[in-house]
Amino acid sequence: MTMADLQTSEIPDQSDEMPVVPYRVLYTNIPFYSDPQCAKEVVGGKVIILEALDPDDELNELDIVPTSKHYEPGQLVRWNLNNKKMWEESWYKNPETNQIEQAWVIHVEFTGQVLSQQTVQENDELIKKLGANPIDKKQIN
Repeated sequence: MTMADLQTSEIPDQSDEMPVVPYRVLYTNIPFYSDPQCAKEVVGGKVIILEALDPDDELNELDIVPTSKHYEPGQLVRWNLNNKKMWEESWYKNPETNQIEQAWVIHVEFTGQVLSQQTVQENDELIKKLGANPIDKKQIN
């Protein structure tokens, strides 16, 4: 899917401001379900999985969040939520294990802004330093 194929409401806003803790988009466009058997797909949103680039986060857990926006793996984003859109208890299939897992009990919509190319370039050294967390410490939950 290209940006030209998207509705305006599906395109995330951009930011020229570097957050204290940026997030990297790891997985996108994952369906989520209203039942633990993953038979009833929820319409109007998809799961994305984010990694906080936080050197002080010893657990390095990943964030499983719902969104109606279209993100691409590898994008750097700011944390932002839309508290007017909410999903209740939901499940998804973990893209690394293909196992069904509970995504959340209740969650509002993630609407994070994508860091502009200029912001990424201006903060290249910091981003490289923040992205140096070992992959084997990650846990999806």
